[in-house]
Amino acid sequence: MTNNWWAKAYDKMKDLEYDYHYIDFSTAKQEVEFIEEVLNLSKGAEILDLGCGNGRHSILLAQKGYKVRALDYSAQILAQAKREANRREVKVDFIKGDMREIGDKGKYDGIIVLDGSFGIFSDKENEELIKRVSASLKVGGRLLIQSFNPYYIANNQSISYENEGDKTFIRETRFDPYSGKVVDKISLLNNNGEKKEEIPTRYYRAYTLPELDKMFAKANLGTMEVYGHNESYTPKVDESFNVREHTVFYTVVQKVKINIYP
Repeated sequence: MTNNWWAKAYDKMKDLEYDYHYIDFSTAKQEVEFIEEVLNLSKGAEILDLGCGNGRHSILLAQKGYKVRALDYSAQILAQAKREANRREVKVDFIKGDMREIGDKGKYDGIIVLDGSFGIFSDKENEELIKRVSASLKVGGRLLIQSFNPYYIANNQSISYENEGDKTFIRETRFDPYSGKVVDKISLLNNNGEKKEEIPTRYYRAYTLPELDKMFAKANLGTMEVYGHNESYTPKVDESFNVREHTVFYTVVQKVKINIYP
């Protein structure tokens, strides 16, 4: 597997204008309401958005008066996020960087890792990331993570055709039981239905709930709260996680004591 596959994959997706039809601001509004509630945010709270993408959560949170720092590895996507923030006259501290290197200690009231930004590294790196995230939270601060549901993906492996404007893509999604990863392969087709151009394959570690619980405990994070999503894939506080029907799930944990990592 190529190192930093995710950086190459998301830049290629941006170039081909793939997969941005649903990562938009209209769907983000209800997600931000969910974020506010599960993170129990107070007025003026400081929030860190890791893997912020086009800034759809960061910008809407900043519009509500929160102090938001947003980090992403892709300069292309960050430029798009900055343009949108400027257009809306919203202040967000956008930073290009690697989330594995965050080092703000005890700074944030809430941290979010959404839209496929969690599980993209090795198991060791994912665990170290959670420790760094915990160290960046204030005591009592809360972390929200979106994860793929391994149980659903394993039983619903698929090949589908998707249209983006005048372009047609084929998407092959499967679950690798040996690595515990969702393998997502996307190709652009030509007019004859043949593969013309490929987006670098995406690999997401799909953790089980016990695996996440163990990882959180090592990082001084408390008992998990787990939520599902509705038919529009919007997370809801009153939507219990359905292991058979939900593609992803959302976990919320609170920092329970001071740690010294990193």
